[in-house]
Amino acid sequence: MYTRLNVENFKACKDFYQNVLGLTTKFEDDMDEYVEFDTGSVLITLFNREKLTDFVTRDDNLSYNPHSARVVLSFKVTDMEAATRHLRTHNIEILNPPTNYPDRGIVSTCFRDPDGNLIEFEEIVDVMVT
Repeated sequence: MYTRLNVENFKACKDFYQNVLGLTTKFEDDMDEYVEFDTGSVLITLFNREKLTDFVTRDDNLSYNPHSARVVLSFKVTDMEAATRHLRTHNIEILNPPTNYPDRGIVSTCFRDPDGNLIEFEEIVDVMVT
């Protein structure tokens, strides 16, 4: 199983997932502008949205809202402070400061990839039981 993001800016997104998030490339086809990244448990693939019509019949109503949160990629991190510092060194805007959710046992923060897809970093912490 994998999650595919149909992206508008393939090269910027590919660079972001490879060099900012540090995902391992499993398969790459620059001619078709398709790449698979291995996260260890799930594949994340990127595909140039313009080429989607070669594979899927296009409906005039098909649209992509860059601020949609229909899909959120969520990654576990072991050190939220280091992870957010890393994002800032790459000039990635943090949408919300790392927030502790003691009832869920996580600290969470969100940001977007170059195409506007929402991404969440989660650090697992102790669940507070009341």
